[in-house]
Amino acid sequence: MWIPSNNKYGVAIHNWHGDVRFGLPLDVGDSVDIVEECKYWYRGSCPRKSRTVGLFPKTYIHIKDLSKIDPVVAECTVVLREWSEIWKRLYVDREAYKFQTLRKVMFSILDSRRELLSATMTQDQTTELQMVVVSKIDWGNR
Repeated sequence: MWIPSNNKYGVAIHNWHGDVRFGLPLDVGDSVDIVEECKYWYRGSCPRKSRTVGLFPKTYIHIKDLSKIDPVVAECTVVLREWSEIWKRLYVDREAYKFQTLRKVMFSILDSRRELLSATMTQDQTTELQMVVVSKIDWGNR
């Protein structure tokens, strides 16, 4: 019996070929959004796989507790995942200027995310960096 999950998020800790009906193949490090669960399985999607919904074993997933993560860091993670798909499309379409521009902004957000996670700044520095990150995200979403 499938039970709805409340915004669970996890990371694959083993490769899985998805060799069951409706299986979702996963590689180590793939992030997954979990929609439902039963005793031994999760049903969810992987942003890297075009949001295809499928099944994967619970034992292959490490659940991340998003409540302990700073909301700006969590937003950076989501945005970088979404933008990576756009970035790949720009590369395939050979739109060099847009590709390079987005690349610079993504690396800047990634560096800022790393700094926020390090927790080595004062509260004022953290607040200032969060504002900078949010403005970059706003720029990219327009």
